[in-house]
Amino acid sequence: MRPIISIVLSFLFSTTAFAAGKAEHIVVVVWDGMRPDFNTEQYTPTLHKLAQEGVCFGNHHAVYLSATEVNGTALATGAHPAHTGIMANKEYRPRIDMLKAIGTESSETVRAGDRLTKGRYLKLPTIAEILQSDGYSTAIAGTKGVALLHDRKERDEHFDLGKILYTDKTLPTNAWTQLIQSLGPYPKSAQPNAGRDEWTTRALVGPFWKDGVPKFSLLWLSEPDFSQHDFGPGSETAQAALKSSDRNLARVLDELDRRSLRGKTDIIVVSDHGFSTITQTVDVAKALQGAGFKAAREFKRSPSKDDILVISNGGATLLYIVGRDLKLTRKVVEFLQRQEFTGVLFTRNPVEGAFTLDQANINTPNAPDIVVALHWSPDKSSNGTPGLVFCDESGRKPGQGMHVTLSQFDMHNTLVAAGPDFRRGAVDELPTGNVDIAPTILWILGIKPPKPMDGRVLTEALTIGGPKVRAPKTTRIEAAHQQQKSVWRQYLQRTELNGVIYLDEGNGGLQPR
Repeated sequence: MRPIISIVLSFLFSTTAFAAGKAEHIVVVVWDGMRPDFNTEQYTPTLHKLAQEGVCFGNHHAVYLSATEVNGTALATGAHPAHTGIMANKEYRPRIDMLKAIGTESSETVRAGDRLTKGRYLKLPTIAEILQSDGYSTAIAGTKGVALLHDRKERDEHFDLGKILYTDKTLPTNAWTQLIQSLGPYPKSAQPNAGRDEWTTRALVGPFWKDGVPKFSLLWLSEPDFSQHDFGPGSETAQAALKSSDRNLARVLDELDRRSLRGKTDIIVVSDHGFSTITQTVDVAKALQGAGFKAAREFKRSPSKDDILVISNGGATLLYIVGRDLKLTRKVVEFLQRQEFTGVLFTRNPVEGAFTLDQANINTPNAPDIVVALHWSPDKSSNGTPGLVFCDESGRKPGQGMHVTLSQFDMHNTLVAAGPDFRRGAVDELPTGNVDIAPTILWILGIKPPKPMDGRVLTEALTIGGPKVRAPKTTRIEAAHQQQKSVWRQYLQRTELNGVIYLDEGNGGLQPR
């Protein structure tokens, strides 16, 4: 039987010095949207075997919002949105676009953001940037645009410390031509997106590793997220997508074996978030309009102080009140507390019956006035997969997949690690999170981050020791607001370990008085 890593008050490893591990290389493979309960011998034999060989993390967490760009940035920086500046896939950045939402991962947004902030679009350095500044090489390859957030510095062909592929673009730009010559045309999108994921994997282990495996590599696969969105988690197409990602993991491991580097490489397989199934769709903007609020998905002119921009992120909706009027904010919150689609409300300023943005570590300079985490339930879908959510996104329908809520199925995601610095055949039941990946990688490599990170070193999973691990503490905070004939109540369950706050789940609803 596999040993369980115990939760203890005093941990055996109490090393305080910053010491390097044994691995000469670290490879991170991201399976976008991978739920931990789908890591089975049937669907993912390679990942399942890797979990048996190394450490399977049984209580892993995404950061909130449980979205791709938010967690991609958390994985890269070891920090929460409040410190990275990225709190949603789609945000309102009026200095970039006064009238509508921007995609936080798009190259146009990234370049504009860096110009406006003198290179501080991300407020903290990434793993790749830290390693390159120390003279180490890196390689990033992603089928999705989020890969750009890991290593966005513009460069020419003479920069030899880092190459990056993000969808069908590269840095340096001439690397794209070299990839096409080596791998052939970029495949068309399909369901599942196996062709593009395989092409991206071959780009990493082929041309990007041609002159040797770098100190740090990251591969971001689009599946199973791509298929789960259209067909729902647990569907036949999503199951095929799982097998596709598993084959790409096998390609990475086979290449390391071929180079006789498997024993010198730590492999980390992680997902950005979990996944749920849509039970009902809503239009938050339309609901607000029906209640008399000046809400819009996009402004047609320069907005006035009582205009509200409504930006959907699937399982969460952001509301930007242009004049930031607290009285108007309270009215909107009271309206939302009467809606069946509302799960948890967060506000920039304290409002009765809501939590503040600070309580979820999402209070960025560009944060909205109100965040609506949509309602969820643990019930099963027609595919037999637990986790149903409301969805505010045009074009989506019940039975398809979504995330970004505070559902336990969105907030808990996959983490498996194996290699010379990780224990063998172990299950870590302590709370862990995406913010812990970067500090753990730097600890293994013996590199001190230029600034403290929000995450912790995963000492309990390592063979090389690390900072002392204390006992976790789980708490439940609540907020309530008296309505005429009912009471709005919402909760947020959080677990703290070594100063790191992990959000477990949250939900809310009206109850009789």
